[in-house]
Amino acid sequence: YNIIQDKNSNRERLMINIDRLMDDLTELAKIGRSPGGGITRRCFSREDREARNWLVDKFKSCGLTVNIDPAGNITGRLEGRGPSVVCGSHIDTIVDGGMYDGSLGVLGALECVRTIKEKGYDVSSPIEVISFTDEEERFIGFLGSYAFTGQIDTELVIKARDESGISLIEAMASFGFNLRELPKAARKKEDIKAFIELHVEQGPILEKRGVPVGIVECVKGNYRYRLTARGRRNHAGFPMTGRKDAFAILFSLLNRTFKARAEIGNEDTLMTVGVFEVEPGLENVISGHAYCSLDFRDKDQGVLDLIEAELKRGAEELNNKYGVDIDIETILKIAPVYFDQNINAVVRSSAEELGIEWISLQSGAGHDAQVLGLSFPSAMIFVPSHEGLSHCPEEHTSRDDIEKGVNVLFNTLLKLAR
Repeated sequence: YNIIQDKNSNRERLMINIDRLMDDLTELAKIGRSPGGGITRRCFSREDREARNWLVDKFKSCGLTVNIDPAGNITGRLEGRGPSVVCGSHIDTIVDGGMYDGSLGVLGALECVRTIKEKGYDVSSPIEVISFTDEEERFIGFLGSYAFTGQIDTELVIKARDESGISLIEAMASFGFNLRELPKAARKKEDIKAFIELHVEQGPILEKRGVPVGIVECVKGNYRYRLTARGRRNHAGFPMTGRKDAFAILFSLLNRTFKARAEIGNEDTLMTVGVFEVEPGLENVISGHAYCSLDFRDKDQGVLDLIEAELKRGAEELNNKYGVDIDIETILKIAPVYFDQNINAVVRSSAEELGIEWISLQSGAGHDAQVLGLSFPSAMIFVPSHEGLSHCPEEHTSRDDIEKGVNVLFNTLLKLAR
């Protein structure tokens, strides 16, 4: 991508309407908001339907051509010639989530396109604002972006159910979508010039550094497992020697794996146990069954593979030592995704021309852009998350940081769509 100096001054280019964007964010946040302030818009729910209809109306009111593909991805297209520059994120949420995660990326992109239309900026490429389906994993995380890139796993779709047992097929049908049509959501490589996603950081780095914009180098690879230990339930008065305590054995495996993380990786290597359950869960009973999740992330796939090998080696040694059964079920294995250096150069030049400070950083969280990045030239822009908080009602990004981030996105789109 050629970095071309815009004929307009920096002042004239800082033209997104921050008041209008903040009004849009506030209006969308009313859909699914609980009395406690959290927002719940699970994919293919009643609240999701209301939000989708709201977004379609917004696209139409801006004069964009609206399309809803067989995966439920919604696009608003500013017409042009040749391959499209695509920009967006998602509007579904977790249970009791925040108002900026995903929504800022969609509505920020919409504001950019609105401004381009209103001010008559000269772009030749089509620009598509997109909201992807089920980024937040009610059924299948990144369902929409997997379908968009032709990476959909039909068998996984057939089996997918939410925590209440509702099938994805049933939920899709309630919105008028058919499983057989899913492959038609795939876009051709030659039809997409670039994809860029604006998102809240979901971490503390930008705020701590006092920098309003992050240019994302990569999304870390993510390995996730379900670990189950089957021991022998017994009375808490049983001697320590000879116990087959499922909790203690699983805890020992986790302790070993966390030590391996410290030895193999570095401070950027992330490891999380999000779920830990024991049975029967009684104060005076040795646990006969224990289960936990284990998630680790790094930008280096070699580090992830070495930690995985240590996890499996540790499980085998504990099985042999204590005569228990430790099962390791792989839930997710996503390789690191590095973003397009040419697009990142355009983002950098846009920030610098506007006098907006930026730093390069990694993303520990997963995003639609990491899926798109496997098929199309892609990039991400981060704006700060207050105290690093996200996926909670307290999630917040300041108006000033939003304005700066969206202005960088706006000027990037102007360059990419020439």
